[in-house]
Amino acid sequence: MDIEFELLLSAKLLLAVFLGGLLGLEREREQQNSGVRTFACICVASCLFVSISAHLTADKSAIARMLAAIATGLGFIGAGLIFRDEKNLPKGLTTASGLWTTSAVGMAIALNMFVLAVAATLIILLIFTINQFGWYRRFVDRLIKSKKRNG
Repeated sequence: MDIEFELLLSAKLLLAVFLGGLLGLEREREQQNSGVRTFACICVASCLFVSISAHLTADKSAIARMLAAIATGLGFIGAGLIFRDEKNLPKGLTTASGLWTTSAVGMAIALNMFVLAVAATLIILLIFTINQFGWYRRFVDRLIKSKKRNG
């Protein structure tokens, strides 16, 4: 492996840490336990695993198995983040699903899908922040009121 190739992979890792950290920053702003470091690490790890896998073999099915293994592993990590609060309601679902999705951003970076990785990051940020928009809160309030009237 030559130095130019390793520098390219390192640049991918830097993009992964940036995009993952951006998502984690939003979680920290929302005062969630998983933040910049967690999201950045997940994104970098996914990118690194897929980069190594893709470098070791040209077999697309082997790379696909690595993608599936990462998705499965993140499912277990996400399950550990989900708890019930004092009202027995689930807590941590958004953060867990955000981590899972952030791993896919790292995978996209590793597979040279940079536009897709940036687009996915922006979509995830929209999902994380949508409840701050007044139009969304009014829409949800109407849904709840409608359900109470009909239910």
